[in-house]
Amino acid sequence: MGKLYLVSIGPGALDMIVPRASEALKNSDFIIGHQLYLDLIQSLIQKKEQIASPWGQEVERVDLSIKKAEEGKRVSLVSSGDIGVYALGGLALERLGENKQKVDFEIIPGVTSANACASILGAPLAHDFLTLSLSDLLVPRETILERAEAGGKGGFVSVLYNVQSSKRKNFIYEVLEKFKPFRSPQTPCGVVSNAFRQNEKKQIVAFEDLFTMQFNMLTTIVLGNDATRVIQNKMVTERGYSNVPNK
Repeated sequence: MGKLYLVSIGPGALDMIVPRASEALKNSDFIIGHQLYLDLIQSLIQKKEQIASPWGQEVERVDLSIKKAEEGKRVSLVSSGDIGVYALGGLALERLGENKQKVDFEIIPGVTSANACASILGAPLAHDFLTLSLSDLLVPRETILERAEAGGKGGFVSVLYNVQSSKRKNFIYEVLEKFKPFRSPQTPCGVVSNAFRQNEKKQIVAFEDLFTMQFNMLTTIVLGNDATRVIQNKMVTERGYSNVPNK
């Protein structure tokens, strides 16, 4: 009987893949995903049938995974981070819902980019926070800017995904402008590239410094708020435990 595994592989390091995901990969006949993701887990799947597809073919990738499962194959559709966060988990469930034939499936969670980058930077997500993707392929820029302003006004620590691409070189700075009225210029912010992968880089900078920096699609930015401090070269957003009176 076929089965579709929706597999999260985390940020990239093999030892950060949850055991259930590793087991799903081991039990699968086919591994389907973008080539970047397949390369990250190659040592786990080198004896498996692999099918890669480029960016922009997400629907085709999902449909092929479902088709193989319908044919009785065990299939892992893989994504970095968590497959349900800015990835193909939602699309897969949509397509499964439209499918007349029942397909057994399992969603396996993983470490998101927000979680991975936060651990590298310290503990900046110790209080309420939001995540915001800057990709305008599926969401209009106007909507992204509205959400950025709302997040800034709400005082949330904010994690920015898909920060800068060749087609969106300046949009990140428009987004930062929406946060600017609600952030001190010296607010601690974290910049992480290639989290838990080769060539990992991290910086903790002041909010005002972000406007002169360059990024890429493998960069995640964590914007601190008025409760964020730098302690022993780590970002920490105070939860407020010290303000709770002793009973």
